[in-house]
Amino acid sequence: MQVLPVMVMGAFIPGLRRRYTLLEYISALLLVIGLILFTLADAHSSPDFSVVGVLMVVSALVLDAFVGNFQEAIFTINPATSQALMFNSFSLISIM
Repeated sequence: MQVLPVMVMGAFIPGLRRRYTLLEYISALLLVIGLILFTLADAHSSPDFSVVGVLMVVSALVLDAFVGNFQEAIFTINPATSQALMFNSFSLISIM
């Protein structure tokens, strides 16, 4: 499900501006459709969706697509940032 938002967001992040071919978009769309059909095949009851829950899931997808692409753009522009990030992450984990 996350493939399409990541691809769309990657096309709009400055410093990254990825270009995908039509075949890649079609492949991602078919993957998402297959996952939806696979998930719906197991649904026996009709779920009761909350508007707040749907908004939370949509915002999580959009923000996750933005953060991943934004980090990649930062690491592309400044490769030293990735080393500092790894050092800080390992330091924080070792303290815990």
